[in-house]
This record gives sequence, C-alpha cells and structure tokens, in this order.
Amino acid sequence: MLFLRDATSDDLELLLTWANDPCTRQNSFHTEMISYEEHERWFGRMMKDPDQIQYILMEDDTPVGQIRIRKEQGKGEISYSVAPEARGKGYGKKLLQLAEEKILAEHPEIEALTAAVKAENSVSSHLFLQEAYEMQYTMFEKKIRS
Repeated sequence: MLFLRDATSDDLELLLTWANDPCTRQNSFHTEMISYEEHERWFGRMMKDPDQIQYILMEDDTPVGQIRIRKEQGKGEISYSVAPEARGKGYGKKLLQLAEEKILAEHPEIEALTAAVKAENSVSSHLFLQEAYEMQYTMFEKKIRS
C-alpha cells in the first residue's frame, strides 16, 4: 500500500542519502554534493519552518520517495525525488498525486502547485505535463565568464 507520511527527525540521514545520489545531484539546480553538517542545518530549519511541508512516500514499511512543498503566496513549490532503487516504477507519479490529495485536504491556503525543472530533466518534465501541470515560462542563461 502506498501512502505519504510526514517526515520526522529520523529521516535526516535517509533524505541526505537520497539527496546525494548522483542522479539526484545531476537533476538538481545545485549539483554539488551536500555535507552532513550542511544537510543537518538545512533539515533542522526546514522541519521548523511552517511554510515547508515534507512527506515521505511509503510502500508498506519501505520509504521509496520524498516530496517537499514550500508555501509562498498561495502557491506550493514542489521538490521531489524517488529513491534510487525505486526509480522507473511509477512512484514519481504517485508522489505528485498523493501530495495533491493531501494539499487539497489539509492546506486550503495553497491554491496552486508549481515546480521548476531543469531543461535536461526530461523524466520530470514529462511527469509534470502528464499530470496536467502547465508550462508557464522557459528561462534562458548564457555564461559570459568562466
């Protein structure tokens, strides 16, 4: 059975392991590896922040993914990842669907969900389009110094 549970302090190391997975780093906007100390500080702030919602996707007793929603001005910005060993099994789609259900039921202040996805992350882009997210804009960048 698949369900979302609230993250707890016990999830600190699990989330760091998933965050430092090479594929996760490659698809993140900040691609550098995350130190334990940096993650510990971030995790502590995130868990206390009333504008952050962090869920763990569970299949029975096994964590298989995570989704975080940052609330800002009536919107919830999504950041998610699937455990490396669980990829390719449809968990990303279930993460989005279950998170939307929870947001609708528990967070009436959130009127829309958004996500920023790197251009080369075709898996996430396809998933959001498949789940009826609309592309709002495209951002371009040109490096003029190395």
